[in-house]
Amino acid sequence: MATTLTTTSSDPYLDLVQSFPLRPIRTRIAHQRAKDMLRSLVGKRGSAAQDYKAVLVSLIADYERSANLRLNTSKVTAREIVLHLLAERDMSVNGLSKELEISQSSLSDMLNGRRDWSKSAIIRISNYFGLQPAIFLR
Repeated sequence: MATTLTTTSSDPYLDLVQSFPLRPIRTRIAHQRAKDMLRSLVGKRGSAAQDYKAVLVSLIADYERSANLRLNTSKVTAREIVLHLLAERDMSVNGLSKELEISQSSLSDMLNGRRDWSKSAIIRISNYFGLQPAIFLR
């Protein structure tokens, strides 16, 4: 079931909540609908969308933890994770480098394996995406 956004008020956050209320996720169906809603917000900018996505991601993560839904990421590299997160946010390497105040060439070199991850890049990327720094050390 696709989730669609409709604007009915002058408050974008309230519009999002009305289209998909933020409440605890308790079923597989609600979990799927929450993920569909999150996908519909990819590329949406603005504080209302960012705040809504942050809460929705937390609700999805809470459900996945409680349902023991875990992905085996032991064979996924830090590069793959960062590139996935960039694509999910419709963000470029250049955009991330500006956000994190890391030179674009250094970040590109780290992502392409031409240089090791720097400590400052690990810390900044981990904090930005909410990742465990250990993924960069595998």
